[in-house]
Amino acid sequence: MTTSVRLLWDMVDGPMPRGLLGVGSGDLTSTDTEHVLYLGGFSTTFRNRFYRATAPRGADLASAGWTVDVDARGRARPLVADPPRGAWDRGGMHTPSYLPAGDGTPARIYYAGRRGRRHVGAGSSYAIGVLEHSGGTWRRRSRPVLTGSGYRSSVLEPLVVRAGERHHLWYLATPHEVAPGEQPDYQLMSTSSEDGLTGWTAPEVFCTAAEGFFDNAVIRTGAGWLMVLARGTNLHGTTPYPEQGLWVMTASEPSVHRADWGAPRRLLDTGAPGTPRWMGRGVCDPTLGFSDDGRLTVVLTGTADAPPWPRLLVSRLLYRRRLPPPAPFYLATGSVTLDLP
Repeated sequence: MTTSVRLLWDMVDGPMPRGLLGVGSGDLTSTDTEHVLYLGGFSTTFRNRFYRATAPRGADLASAGWTVDVDARGRARPLVADPPRGAWDRGGMHTPSYLPAGDGTPARIYYAGRRGRRHVGAGSSYAIGVLEHSGGTWRRRSRPVLTGSGYRSSVLEPLVVRAGERHHLWYLATPHEVAPGEQPDYQLMSTSSEDGLTGWTAPEVFCTAAEGFFDNAVIRTGAGWLMVLARGTNLHGTTPYPEQGLWVMTASEPSVHRADWGAPRRLLDTGAPGTPRWMGRGVCDPTLGFSDDGRLTVVLTGTADAPPWPRLLVSRLLYRRRLPPPAPFYLATGSVTLDLP
């Protein structure tokens, strides 16, 4: 069902926007004049920040050439300043979910904020926050809009859509982001709110831990709504590990209730022979659009099937290839264009 695969940015082989060590998919939207891709990136100053890339509105999403916004020095320009010292999200900002302005509310970006330096494992902690667009700039709200509790103390991977007079939110609840040697314990939850900031309904389990889905994306179709789900990638090369790829299900409305959706069907198997190296350990962070011929284009983050950095460095030196930065894993951003089942 995969008809084309395209690499945009890659930590191992490049290209990589100047000023960034890594970049991951975030959220895709379109205006009257351009396509806009909000990205999460890891800067050469070792900060997790948000960035923006654009392509002409007339470009086909399956082949669009993206240009990252840059500063006066030609380096990728962050969308917003870093959180202040001591803030709940001082550790970094991850996985933006864009919500257009409407119904008296400004445009927003919901995101996962990291409290401390630890990205993974016990001690890593995430909550969901919001940026709002005001006066031509993005401004960070000082408090999270959703936090974890109990065993599932971290919440991340937000997806927000406006449906009628409600804001619908799907998110990942987990004890912590998976560490080397661990198995994932991922549970997708859902809730809704009138203003998108407060008064959230009691969370519902949308996808169980047994299903293992990490994040999701939705898009309106002629017949209703389509949701694409991804499992968290095998960041650390743990064996065994759940199968990776993309799944799809449909509903007449973007409901937060799982019973309103059909059964998931697999769209992409990243364990299949011939899978590109840059997504050999799985994909996540999907965002959706339709190409000019009506096929589904999914912009996503891939985890490369790459050896640990010391071995990778030796092999790259041996063959005189681009030297990758030292990292515990290697990410890429790309797209796949698919024929829907």
